[in-house]
Amino acid sequence: MSTADSHGRMHGEPEEPHGVTVPMPHHHVNYYAIFATLVVLTAITVGVYFLHPTSELVKILLALLIASIKAILVAYFFMHLKFEGKLIYTIFIVPLLLCVLLVVALIPDVLRGPLFNNRPVFSPAESAAGGGEHTPH
Repeated sequence: MSTADSHGRMHGEPEEPHGVTVPMPHHHVNYYAIFATLVVLTAITVGVYFLHPTSELVKILLALLIASIKAILVAYFFMHLKFEGKLIYTIFIVPLLLCVLLVVALIPDVLRGPLFNNRPVFSPAESAAGGGEHTPH
């Protein structure tokens, strides 16, 4: 009669050496289905361009929504985030939040910058006067 300890090893069997890991099971993903989904979503994005919604903003928001769904599919399946532990989600989400924060922080500069104002960035009349706003009057 043999007895086993709490780890399922038989008495007298050597312990597994340190640093040896048990291989993870291979997960099968239907990459062709994911690819077909990405192709269909791309076709829908192109179709959104030909829609005639009330404003261009609706087209842009729909295209960004579809692009976000495609990015999630790529990260989830092709980058294997679906099969990773919880730490990898933190590593993935924190830079994503920082990216969104930086883009949102730049919105006021883009909306109020010289590109969208009526005043030109460079005026030939100012350069002929010898320096524009910095010349004494």
